[in-house]
Amino acid sequence: MKTKNNLADFLFEAATLKRLKRTGWQILGGNEESIAEHSYIAAIVSYILAKKLGAEIKKVLLMALFHDFTESRIGDIYKLSDLYVKADVVKAAKDAFNFLPESSELIKITKEYEEEKTPEAKIVHDADTLALCLELKQLMEKGNIHAREWFEGNKKRLFLDISKDLWQEIKNSDSQDWWRKEREKIHKSFHK
Repeated sequence: MKTKNNLADFLFEAATLKRLKRTGWQILGGNEESIAEHSYIAAIVSYILAKKLGAEIKKVLLMALFHDFTESRIGDIYKLSDLYVKADVVKAAKDAFNFLPESSELIKITKEYEEEKTPEAKIVHDADTLALCLELKQLMEKGNIHAREWFEGNKKRLFLDISKDLWQEIKNSDSQDWWRKEREKIHKSFHK
């Protein structure tokens, strides 16, 4: 039996995030987003915010990529659970990253994210919230009457004005508008 971690073990741990579902959706209903799916959108939003704010892109993307990595060990603790459970995210990060040459950098990034004080941490936290709001907006459009409460409430979690503006843009948008022109072309082709 092998006792030493290796890169393959780390990658298999990362892959579990594709299978682990975000737990808050189980109560709200109507969504089965995985932690990895959420992290991908949070990283995209982080990149956009960092570019607009002139922040350090590499640091923001690294933080966004790994901001929920510890959930492979502690699970996704949703807001109701926060009232009762306190996870040791830093210990989970130390255990997850301990054998990597860059473990100290990843542990430092995890701590920084958890403390929510630096501009990069605020960007990634806002991106995390905005990624959630994108999902909530789609649920609202599908008729989930409880999604609106969470969408509206999460605006208060945003640190940055640019994030609040993007939240408002999401609120005023339709999730299917991104391909409206293409749909019109497709529909016109049906009449030929």
